[in-house]
Amino acid sequence: MPIKRVLSLFFFAALCGCSVNEASLRRGKDVYPDLAALRAANVAGRDYSVEAYDRAAPVTVFAIHGGDIELGTSRLARRLADKDLNLYIFNGWLGRESGRLHVTAAHFDDPAAVRLATSSVLGISLHAQADRGSYVCVGGKNEAAARLVSMRLEAAGFAAETPCLRLRGSSDNNIVNRSPAGGVQLEITLRLLHSLDKSPEDSARFTNALRLAMFESLQKIQQGSISK
Repeated sequence: MPIKRVLSLFFFAALCGCSVNEASLRRGKDVYPDLAALRAANVAGRDYSVEAYDRAAPVTVFAIHGGDIELGTSRLARRLADKDLNLYIFNGWLGRESGRLHVTAAHFDDPAAVRLATSSVLGISLHAQADRGSYVCVGGKNEAAARLVSMRLEAAGFAAETPCLRLRGSSDNNIVNRSPAGGVQLEITLRLLHSLDKSPEDSARFTNALRLAMFESLQKIQQGSISK
């Protein structure tokens, strides 16, 4: 399927809260192998932008497919980080062509993102996924923290699945796993992302559950009861 058609489906789904099957949204291989190649072919401030906030926090929040790449993830990441967690966002600003700025998490090597990851204890990343329904697939290298995230989301009224069998996010090269204790990767369906983006109350409930789980995970890491 041509990429233009793929992205049109993505935007339709995100705007209306509908879902399309994953095969319809699969982009195939990334256009760029890493951030250096992407930057060489695009103009900073016009085609893409980067937000990196080092707050000397033990947790870093990532939205590496923000802006128009995966709609809603950057706004949700800002709410999650609030004013006290580290935050890294890569925004794509090519409208319907923003999908070509997608660099998979295992190849995402922006030095600013790496610095935040390695200087914190634990990472959490937000992604969009194309499965049907309204739920979160929770993966990442730190399986114990992923289980806590899933438990807290479910307690807050959101459907969550872990382990995330289709989208594991467990590679050591995944930017969210470069923190010493690894990380948690959230693959959020388009329908749920749309709902969270439109409802401040739901978004607050969702991010509060994530924050609670991350701080509980940090406490357990400090006690030595969970690791990668």
